[in-house]
Amino acid sequence: MKILFVVNELNFFLRNHLNLAASIGKLHDVLLIADTSKSSLQDIKSLAKLNITLHPLNRKESSSKLLSYLSFVVSLGALVKRIKPSFIFYITLELSFFGSLISYFVKVKQSIFIVTGLGPFFFRTDFKYKFFNAILRCSFFLLAILKKNFMFIFLNIADQELLNDRYQIHTSQSQLIHGEGIDELEFRYITRNATNMKFLLASRLVKSKGIEVFVKVAKDLKESYPHVEFCIAGIFESDNPEAISSELFLEIQESNQIEFLGEVPHHKMEECFHNHSIFVLTSEREGLPKAAVEAASTGMPLILSDVPGCRDCVKDNSSGILVTYNDSNELYQAMERFITESGLISLMGKQSAMHAKENFSLKVITEQYSKILQDNSSKA
Repeated sequence: MKILFVVNELNFFLRNHLNLAASIGKLHDVLLIADTSKSSLQDIKSLAKLNITLHPLNRKESSSKLLSYLSFVVSLGALVKRIKPSFIFYITLELSFFGSLISYFVKVKQSIFIVTGLGPFFFRTDFKYKFFNAILRCSFFLLAILKKNFMFIFLNIADQELLNDRYQIHTSQSQLIHGEGIDELEFRYITRNATNMKFLLASRLVKSKGIEVFVKVAKDLKESYPHVEFCIAGIFESDNPEAISSELFLEIQESNQIEFLGEVPHHKMEECFHNHSIFVLTSEREGLPKAAVEAASTGMPLILSDVPGCRDCVKDNSSGILVTYNDSNELYQAMERFITESGLISLMGKQSAMHAKENFSLKVITEQYSKILQDNSSKA
C-alpha cells in the first residue's frame, strides 16, 4: 500500500517522524509531501536511502494570507490526487484542516489527522484566532457528518478530550498515541554519576517553554550550591514573535551561572543527555515533548510542568517530579530535592527509562500505527 505523510517542512519530518516512517516503510511504500526550501541536499538524499519517496511542495507567500492558503490547498490536493495513496497522515492541526477539505475530492482508504499539539494561538481570544477556530470547528463537524473514512490521532489525553468535545469527534474516530516513537539505539540508557550534577533544559528559546523561570531558579540555586551546573540548549530565533526577549537571551549568553550550549544537532543529543543528570522543561503546554521523552530514554529523571503533554511523560515522584507552570518556588524545591537527595537521580532515572520504553519506544508506537493501517486496509 502507498502511505503518504504530509508535513509543513522536511526538517520537521526528519526530526520527528523519520524513524516511524522508516519502520512503516518495511511493509509499505512510504511517500512524503514537504516543503524543502530550508533543507540541505544531504537531508533530501537521506530519504532515498530509506526508500521514502519525496514530493516537494514549497509554500509561497503572497500579499494575501488567504490567497496563500488557498493556493497551497489547491496545489496539495492536486498532488495528493496524482499520487493516489491508500492512507494519508496529515501532521499538525493546520494541515489536518487542509486535509479535511481535500478529503472531499480525493478517494483514499483513510485520512488520518495527527494533532501534534495545540499552539498558543489556539487559546487566544483575538478575532482572527477565534475566527480560525470557528472555521476548524465547522470543517471537522461537517466532515463527521459527510465522511466516515477519517481518524484523529492525539499525542496526549487532554488534547484528545478537548478536541473530541469541541469538534464533536466520535470516540471511534479518535485515538491516543504517545508521539512518534523513540529509537532506543539512538538514545541509550546509562546510569548517572550523582557527584557531577548537571541540570539541562533543552528546547526552542520561546516564552511558553518556561525559560525565564528556569534562569531565575538556576541562579538562585547556584548561590547555595556552587558545585551544581545548569545548562540550556536550544535555538534562539529573533524573528519569532514567540521568542524570549533579546535581553533575556543576552543574559543567558553572558551568565557565569548558566552554561549556554546553543543549538545542539539532533544526532548529538544523546551525547548531550549523557553529559547531564536531570532534565527540566516547564512548558505552558505541549503535544508531547520529544526532548523530554528522549532524555527519559537515556535514564534522566524529568522535572516537567503539570500541564497537558508534559504530565503524560512522568510518573510523579517516581520517574520525575511535576511542578506548577511558572511557579519558581515549586521549581526551586524540585531541583533542590535532587541536589540534597542525590540518590534519586539513579533511582528515578531508571524508572524514567522504563516508563519511556513501555510507552514511547519506536517498537510500541510503530505497532499502534501498523494496527490502524491493518484494521482499515480492507476499506474500499
